[in-house]
Order: sequence, then structure tokens, then C-alpha cells
Amino acid sequence: MSEVPVKRLDSKDGKRRIEIMARDDGMFRFVESCEVSEIDYHNRPTIYWTPTAFSGLYDDAVIAEREAREMLPWLRDQISN
Repeated sequence: MSEVPVKRLDSKDGKRRIEIMARDDGMFRFVESCEVSEIDYHNRPTIYWTPTAFSGLYDDAVIAEREAREMLPWLRDQISN
């Protein structure tokens, strides 16, 4: 099953984001990710993104975004992009 991002919403501080994903079966979902900062084995800072929440499936992207806004406190109060 392949997925393509159709919309991305970032937190105000840039440390979290969601992507609304369109699946090839016509359904949609969202994936929340957050930025992680660590020191690697060579004592160098490294930054990467890791998934933190996955939604169920929705009939359209608007419903997926609405559900994300209801579920994720950081996104709830942001103005839609």
C-alpha cells in the first residue's frame, strides 16, 4: 500500500508536525512526528524525525485533519494552513 503526503502542518516551534497521507485505496490518515535531538557515538549532535502517533483511516483529507486537531493538543489551537 503506497501513501503520498497531501498536506503538512507544523507546530509553531517547528518541533512537531503532522502529515495528511492519501493512500492508493482512496482512504486518508495522518501521521504525527516529532524532532529528536541526540548526541551520536562520535559525540556530535544529530537531529532526526520520528513518528509519534498514527491515526485510523478516513474517507477524506478534511476529516483526517479535523480528527488530528481534536486529538493533538499542540495542533488544536493553531489556525489552519
